Amino acid sequence: MCSILGYFNTSLSYKKIQEYNQKMSHRGPDNSCIKEYSFRGKKLFLGHNRLAIQDLDIKANQPMENEKFIIVFNGEIYNHFDLRYECGCECETRSDTETLLKLFTKYGIDKTINKLNGMFAIALFDKLNDKLYLIRDRVGIKPLYYTFQKDEFIFSSELKGIRDELKEVSEDSLIKFMSLGYIPNDKSYYKNIYKLKPAHYLVFDGKDITTKRYWNLSKNKIDISFNEAVEETHRLLKSSIKYRLLADVEVGAFLSGGIDSSLVSTIMAKESEKKIKTFTIGFKEEEFNEAKYAKRIAKHIGSEHYEYYFNSKDVLNLMEKIDYYYDEPFGDASSLPTMLLSKVTKNEVTVALSGDGGDELFLGYDRYFFTQNYYNKLKKIPFKTPLSKICEIIPYDKCKKMAYPIKNLTKENLYSVVSTSVKPWELGKLFNDEYIKETFLHLQEYDGSFETMEDLSRFDFYRYLPDDILVKVDRASMAYSLEARVPILDHRIVEFAYSLPKSIKLQNGPKSILKEIVYKYVTKELIDRPKMGFGVPLKKWFRNELKDILLDKINSLDERFNKDYLYKIFDAHQKGANYEYILWNLMRIK
Repeated sequence: MCSILGYFNTSLSYKKIQEYNQKMSHRGPDNSCIKEYSFRGKKLFLGHNRLAIQDLDIKANQPMENEKFIIVFNGEIYNHFDLRYECGCECETRSDTETLLKLFTKYGIDKTINKLNGMFAIALFDKLNDKLYLIRDRVGIKPLYYTFQKDEFIFSSELKGIRDELKEVSEDSLIKFMSLGYIPNDKSYYKNIYKLKPAHYLVFDGKDITTKRYWNLSKNKIDISFNEAVEETHRLLKSSIKYRLLADVEVGAFLSGGIDSSLVSTIMAKESEKKIKTFTIGFKEEEFNEAKYAKRIAKHIGSEHYEYYFNSKDVLNLMEKIDYYYDEPFGDASSLPTMLLSKVTKNEVTVALSGDGGDELFLGYDRYFFTQNYYNKLKKIPFKTPLSKICEIIPYDKCKKMAYPIKNLTKENLYSVVSTSVKPWELGKLFNDEYIKETFLHLQEYDGSFETMEDLSRFDFYRYLPDDILVKVDRASMAYSLEARVPILDHRIVEFAYSLPKSIKLQNGPKSILKEIVYKYVTKELIDRPKMGFGVPLKKWFRNELKDILLDKINSLDERFNKDYLYKIFDAHQKGANYEYILWNLMRIK
C-alpha cells in the first residue's frame, strides 16, 4: 500500500512538497520519492510513498513512466497477472504498477478501468496530450482528495498532504459530521477540498476539471434459487480471497468471531498453502467482547491466533494519534480498537484480510428491519401527534428519539433515528441559533429512495460504507503501515449481491446466504448468536475514566455550540441517559 501526492502550478518549493509527502510516510515506509515534470508549460510534482507488497525490488518504485504515461498509484490490482497475459504485455518487473502502465497505453482509460479487479487510487499523467487523470476504485476502498484554488491543483491520499493554508473549516461539513459521525459524499471537513467519489475518474487539463462515473449498481434482478445463490456467492468468495492472497509478504486476517470475518478466515485457511495467522481485539466488558468466539473459530480452522484486550487507557493513548491519522473529525469509535488491532497485526504480517461489506450487501443490519417494521406499525396508529408528545416527555432516550419520526412519519426519518448521532431535527439544540441558518433535511447528500430494505442497503453502500467503514479501516491500518484487503467487496460479489431478489437474500433470515457458506466450514454453534458489532464501551467510560476529559472538551468549545445544552446532556448521561455518540463526536471536533 502507498500514498500518492501531486502539486501543479504551485508556489511551494520542492523541499516543502517533500515535507508534505513525508507526512504520509506511514502509508509507505519502504521508499519515498518526488519528481518534477512539465505540464502545460508549468511544473507538476508527483510524489509517492511505497509500502512494498508485490515485487519488492527498487525497479517497482514510483513514479513510474513509459513512452506515454507517468503514474503514481495507491492500491492493489489483484488480477494484473491475468491482464498481462490477456494483452500480451512484456514487463520488466512483477509489479501491478507496470501492468497498469501497459494496459492504459494499449486500451485507454475506460476500457482499462473496467478490466481491473482491485482497490486503487491512481494519478495518471498523459504527457503526450497534457492531461492528468485521477481514478478511484469502484467501492471507495482507497482514499483520494483534491483541490483547485487560484490556479493551483493539488491531490493527495490524505488531507495532511494538502498545504495547510488551504484548510478552512466548512460550517456545512461540521454540522453534517456532528449528525452523521462522518462527512458524506464528495465533501471534506475543509472548504473547497473534495474527495473523488468512488467509481469516478477526474480529468484535469490544466484549466478545467471534469468528472465521470464509470461504474454503478444495477437495479435489475435475476431469477435464481437460494441454493444457486449460495453456490455462486461461495465460488466468487473463494476466487476473491485467492486473488487477495497475492503478495510477496505474509498475509493474515482480522477475526472478530462474527459471520463475515469468520467466513473470510475459514476460506483463507483452506486456500492458503500454509498455516494462517488471525488477529482479534477483546474487551473486559462482556457485552462488547467477541474475542472468546474468535478464539474458538481460530482453534477450529487451525490458525495461529493473536489477541489483545482493549481498555480505557488505550483510548487516552490513542487520542492524539486518531486526530493525526484521520485528519478530519471521525465519529466511529470502533476506529480505536481497529487501530490497536492493526498495530498488533503489523507485528506479525504486512497484509490483513478484513470481513467488511457483508452487512450492506446481504441485508445484515438490524436498522433495515427496524425501519420497515416500525413504519408499518406506526402508519396504522390514528393519533400520531399525541403519541409524539408523550415520547417527548418520557425520560428515556429511545422514546425521545422516536418523537419526531412518529409525528413526521417517513422511512427516511425512521432510518435517521438509528443511523445518526444527532438527528436533523435536534441540530438547533446542539448549535447556537445564529450558527444554524437553515434546516438540513438531507444531511447525507443522497437523493435516492429510502422506501425498501434494498434502498436502505444501497444508501449504506453509497454513503456509510465508503465514508465511514472504509475510512475507518484504511486510516487505522495504514497508521501502522498495514495493508487491509476486503474480499467481500470484490466488485463481482457486489454486482451479484445487488442482483439478488430480497426474498432470496432473506430466505432463511438476515445474511442467510453468507451463513450457509460459513456452515460448510464451521459448526452452527460457533456462529449462531446475536450480532454484537465492533462497539466500544464509551457509555460507561464517559461516566468514569473519560468523564473529566469530556468536560474539559465541552468547556473548550467556541461560540458555535450551545454549551447550556451540552452541559445538560453531559449531566443527563452521568445520571443514566445515553448520549455517548453525541459526546464522542464532540470529542473529535477540531
